[in-house]
Amino acid sequence: MYSREEAIQKIIEEKGLKAIPNLIKLLDDDDLEVRELARDALSIMAPEGKEYILKEFKKRFEMYIKDDTVLLYLAELLSDLRCQEIVENLKMSFSMFTDERAFILIIESLLKITQDESYLDILKTYLENDETEIQEISIMAVSELPCKKSIDILAEKYYTTRDKSIKALILDSLIKIIATAYDLLPYFEEKYPDLYDILKWDLQKR
Repeated sequence: MYSREEAIQKIIEEKGLKAIPNLIKLLDDDDLEVRELARDALSIMAPEGKEYILKEFKKRFEMYIKDDTVLLYLAELLSDLRCQEIVENLKMSFSMFTDERAFILIIESLLKITQDESYLDILKTYLENDETEIQEISIMAVSELPCKKSIDILAEKYYTTRDKSIKALILDSLIKIIATAYDLLPYFEEKYPDLYDILKWDLQKR
């Protein structure tokens, strides 16, 4: 029995880019583990397979399938590559979904591609949602843009929430931001010394 990592490696070695069409089909599989395996394999192949993935994204967008989770997966892959070609499609895709979680994922993709801090203001509104899962997805989305504004939004949420799991996720997200953009450390240390004290050992390991 292969581990997840071994299975991904085997797919890549045996099939290469030819595996992309079938992997995209598996993004719609009923089994979550299969979907995640396909997504992870595609994320490795995405830089070389960008044109095919972009073509499939455009095709599915034109099909206008309601609540199309595969479209979200493809958007995630392309946004990691800062694919400007899908920005306008993403802006028009909100009407295709009925779940707030999808809205956040679309905003996250737009944030990653455009690096536009105005999307952080939208994500901040979702941090006040009553659903913990919505808050968690929003926190992770905010951490995709390492900047002072992201730190401020997450710190404010940390101080106002009583949920220990949310606090823990915020601390992890702050570590991610500063590890990605270490030049933000002086700002973080000066403005939020109490949070810096909590995280300093983790930050020093980076």
